[in-house]
Amino acid sequence: MLFDINRRYPRAYVHRHKLHTRTAPFKAVGQSEIVMLVGMIDSLVEGEAQIHPQKITIANPSGGCRLEFALKPVYSKPPHITADNFFSSDAMMDWLGGKGYGMTATCARDRILKEIKPYTHHTKVDATHPRCKAMRYENPVVAIKQCKAENNNKKAYTKTFVSFQSTGGTNIIGVNNLLSVKLYVGQKERGRKKDGSKRVYGIEQNEARELYLGHYYGLDNADHMIKNTGNRYITWKYWHAPYLHAQSLGIIAAYDMYIECCEGGLDASWAVDVKKRMSFSQFRIKLSEQMLGYNPVNNLYPGDKTFRISTKTHKARRKSDEDERVGLGPSAEGVTMDHYKAALESGRICSTLDEIRKHFAGVYADKGNNQLACEACGKKTIWRCGLCAKAMCTTRNRAWSGGTCIFTFHSHEFFGLSRSDRAELEGKDLRGWTPPNTYVMSKNARKINRWKRELADMNENNNGA
Repeated sequence: MLFDINRRYPRAYVHRHKLHTRTAPFKAVGQSEIVMLVGMIDSLVEGEAQIHPQKITIANPSGGCRLEFALKPVYSKPPHITADNFFSSDAMMDWLGGKGYGMTATCARDRILKEIKPYTHHTKVDATHPRCKAMRYENPVVAIKQCKAENNNKKAYTKTFVSFQSTGGTNIIGVNNLLSVKLYVGQKERGRKKDGSKRVYGIEQNEARELYLGHYYGLDNADHMIKNTGNRYITWKYWHAPYLHAQSLGIIAAYDMYIECCEGGLDASWAVDVKKRMSFSQFRIKLSEQMLGYNPVNNLYPGDKTFRISTKTHKARRKSDEDERVGLGPSAEGVTMDHYKAALESGRICSTLDEIRKHFAGVYADKGNNQLACEACGKKTIWRCGLCAKAMCTTRNRAWSGGTCIFTFHSHEFFGLSRSDRAELEGKDLRGWTPPNTYVMSKNARKINRWKRELADMNENNNGA
């Protein structure tokens, strides 16, 4: 799996099994997986995306159709990859360098080139020996090889090999990764200042080691965050483990999206001060609350309509996929401008006499005398608007009311206040709805008038352009 270093976004993933095709010289498991991962990354690099286009096909859980998504370029140039010795070799460095990629990885003692192995520190050291407790501040051994470009299929690249003259046989191999290598002392901190356990000390450091640790820690952090999600349970069904792992990856990626939005780089209005942002623990609790409070009857996500709670709901009260396409799904923000524009397009809101006349012509009395609450006043009525399929009063105490409720429901100023709007647009329980008073209606009218002006300005700008 490949992660972004500054964000926990998984960019490529390969499932480990024995059915993958391996091509020479990359017969080893780790190296063949790198080849497959880089093939996926090629489609995310600008310029390479046209040469190596890639699309993802996902089965729609709510039906038999399949959804296809084209991957968009993410990287302006081939990225730098950091891995451990399971994925590294000299042949892998040649292949990545020729493609223009960079890589830094630890090198196992059995994979060191025989030409430079006598000059490297590759022997295994007994960790219990007193010498291991002391650092030998000596410059590391560095080997460099520059390779020329070959036609248009292989780019020029520089391979590096760094061997530490310290107490451990750690060696770092890389390509297109280092500008210089020298010895210096790095500062480390451990403990807490509050309880007096904080300590500061120096360690042997160089550019190769700092580059490796400075990038590889992102994967360590991701592993730690996956563990902290607590998204696990005991089961004999082994296939649940990869599913829960994928869910955990989705949670940490969602948290990084939240942090990215709070930084204000995407939209300045989303910026949130660092001290006011949710921690990862608070974010998980918020997700849990939203998950437990969500009702599949809302039909906001693929597969919701196949839940039992949705299938046993009467068809007339179910949320359809058409409602989602026109933007009439419930919103956490309540009634939005998108809802208003969708209502204008669907014909629910009338602006002319001809439009309201069509709704009046479609009003009929329910033959089954099935009384429902009026959308505007809440009183029981048998009258329906055939175009909207909503209950609306036409009489008051058995006398003609002049169609007041019909006019009110189809007006601009009343949009978002009707009985069905509470459930369809706000996602709230109908039992808590009450007919709006004069103050609420006037306040809502001011909001609708503001949306009217904004839409008029947008149309004017589009026409002017």
